[in-house]
Amino acid sequence: MYLAFLAPGIYSIDGNSMLGLAESLAAHFSIVLPPNAAGIVGRGGHLYSMWYPLLSFLAVPFVAVGLALAHVFHLPGHFVAAVCALPLSALLTGATAAAVAVLAVQLGATLRGAWLAAIAYEFGTIALNYARSFYCEPLLAFLTIAGVCLAVSKAHRRLGWLTACTALAVLAKPTGIILGPIVSCYFLLKRRPWTEIVLPTFGSAVGVGLYAVYNFFRFGNPLNFGPPDAFTIRGFPAGAVGLLISPGRGLVWYCLPLVLCIVALPRALKTARLETLMIVAVFLAYLGIYGCWSYWEGGWSWGPRFLLPALPVVAALLGLLRGKWVRALALFAAIGFVVNAPTLVSFYERYYAEMNQQGVSVHTQLWSVREAPLLHAWGAAYREFEDARTHDVRELFSAREGAAKSIDSSRALRVVAVWWWVLPIAHIPRWIGAAFSFAVLLLGLFVLRISFLMATREASGTGELISEGNSIARVRAD
Repeated sequence: MYLAFLAPGIYSIDGNSMLGLAESLAAHFSIVLPPNAAGIVGRGGHLYSMWYPLLSFLAVPFVAVGLALAHVFHLPGHFVAAVCALPLSALLTGATAAAVAVLAVQLGATLRGAWLAAIAYEFGTIALNYARSFYCEPLLAFLTIAGVCLAVSKAHRRLGWLTACTALAVLAKPTGIILGPIVSCYFLLKRRPWTEIVLPTFGSAVGVGLYAVYNFFRFGNPLNFGPPDAFTIRGFPAGAVGLLISPGRGLVWYCLPLVLCIVALPRALKTARLETLMIVAVFLAYLGIYGCWSYWEGGWSWGPRFLLPALPVVAALLGLLRGKWVRALALFAAIGFVVNAPTLVSFYERYYAEMNQQGVSVHTQLWSVREAPLLHAWGAAYREFEDARTHDVRELFSAREGAAKSIDSSRALRVVAVWWWVLPIAHIPRWIGAAFSFAVLLLGLFVLRISFLMATREASGTGELISEGNSIARVRAD
């Protein structure tokens, strides 16, 4: 279903820089960026991406396909590579939703509860938006919950995969370093053998070592991670409060279903105490790190982007809800979908561009309820549609866009932000892409329906077994 709503390109500077690295790797087997890419000068006076390497390396096959298609259709390679790279985020987010269901079952949820938790996460939170982006957070979210699932699992050879997860989490983003030590503490409390206790932290250390080598090749300094770090304990209260409740970024506004995790927490502590403490530790670790960062809002972000890696493990707790709280979860997920849905068909950056042109300050955008993105996103999307209706997409994309200084000079903010809208550039009718997206959407709904019936059948079967067991107990008592 995410694939039906793929964006027609990458808007953010971060994403375009990581895409540029993937293009260089696919075309030249080099980490040096082309002269017009977003990066900073490093060794040899060359340009390098200042962001994180793992997403770029994973995107290389997707980008290689995009470059080949661009050659066939005589289109700009960077543009087609961006469109072809975006399915990676969608696939990662879909896999993360599946992992939410797995972790919920590991915590003691029924299949039906696990299904509801996964649905609430993938459609009622900011995961819906970032499945269309090219940020590293969806990748780190997948690696984080995969590591937690492997830690809880008793499957054979899980330790090798777990060690790989903790190493790759650091390469996805340096803040992923928290995963290994937290899992090691969990194993310590579980009184596992010392080899098991040490391995997750060893994986994080390997990730740091590989990142240091990458930094040396980029900047000649193993400790130069690119983006400037400005962490301060004094900034934590404002950053943490902003990530949790500010109208511009607050989790309670943009990820409403996760509020019910507070209700599920006592039950989770009873059924899986140490596993629940590990989940809480992961969430608090990410909140603590980014709460102390002076750049906690993440620039032009939708909701608490920096908390996205922690959200899947927290969402798994929703599978333990019972009774009236299940209905509340369905309602909160529906509200969360309405809040985040405008970003399925428009670039949420349109809102920020409009606020900038109106002279609205960043502080007001973050803390004013009246100017909050969630209240203006639908209006911004409508105005983007109006601009798209009056502009020929072939003319907009006839030349590569430079740095846009206003909405009128931006081609991305004047199109319907779904991939099939720009098909006329390749001389393909839009209705073909729209029909394909509609078919994919129907297929997704069919799969969800089948999985729901399977989960309901499991719940019904469990109820019959309980009923049969109670009958036998009554007969024995008589």
